[in-house]
Amino acid sequence: MFTTILEHKPLIHHLTNTVTINDCANVTLAVGASPVMAEDIREVEEMVRLAQALVLNIGTIDADMQAAQRLAAREAGRLNVPIVLDPVGAGATTLRTAFSKELIDLGCTVIKGNASEIKTLLGEDGRTKGVDAAGDTMMDRESIRAFARKHQSVLVVTGPNDYITDGAREMELHVGTPRLGDITGTGCMTASLIASFLGAGYTAFEAAVHGTFVMGKAGEQAASAQGLGDFKRELFNAISLMTVQDLVEVTERVN
Repeated sequence: MFTTILEHKPLIHHLTNTVTINDCANVTLAVGASPVMAEDIREVEEMVRLAQALVLNIGTIDADMQAAQRLAAREAGRLNVPIVLDPVGAGATTLRTAFSKELIDLGCTVIKGNASEIKTLLGEDGRTKGVDAAGDTMMDRESIRAFARKHQSVLVVTGPNDYITDGAREMELHVGTPRLGDITGTGCMTASLIASFLGAGYTAFEAAVHGTFVMGKAGEQAASAQGLGDFKRELFNAISLMTVQDLVEVTERVN
C-alpha cells in the first residue's frame, strides 16, 4: 500500500459499472483508500459530502444511474470534491456520448478513456464497439491538450502507451502489458486508482499519472502468470504490494 494514501484513508465514492464494481472496491482497498458505492438518489448527495473523491463510470448506465450521477456531480462541484469520469462506451450509442458530454460540462477533474472514447468526446470518429477501443489509436495531441484546457481537466488516454495531459504539461507512459486487455475492468480500476491518489491530496495531474502508472506496472509484474485467473490474482497482489519506491521513475518526471 502507499503510505500517503493509507495515512489519509480517503473515502472514494463510486457510481460505477456494475460489471466491475467489486474489482473497483478491492483495488481501492489495495492502495489504502476506502471505497463506497452508494447509488440511491436519496443518499447520493449526502455521501458525496463525506467523500474525498468521486468516480463516475457510465459502463452500465440506466435512467436511475444517470439521475444519481447528475446529483453527485453537481454536489461534488459545489463542494470542490474531485471527480474522475470514465466515459465507458462513448461513441457506441447516442445516449452514452451525450451523457458523457453532459457530465463533462458539469465539471470533471480527470477524464480517463481509451482512444475511441476520447476521440468521440473530441468530436472525432471514435468507432467504439461496445466498451472496447477500435481502429487506429493515433490522435492529434494538440486537440487533446486544447480539450483539457477548455474543460480545465486532466485527460488520460489509455492504450499501448498511455498519454496524460492537463493542457500544459503532458506525459507518455510506456508501461503495461497486452494482458491487461484480456480481463474486464482494468480501465474501471484505473479510474479508482486515480481517484484514490486524488483523495489523498495529489494534484490532478499527479494523480492521473500515478494511478495510470500503477495499473500498467502491476500488469507487467503479473504478466508471467499462466491463466487469466492467475493473472488477475497476481495483478491485485502487485497493486497491494506496490510502494512509493516503485513510482520513483514516474515521480521524478512529474516533478
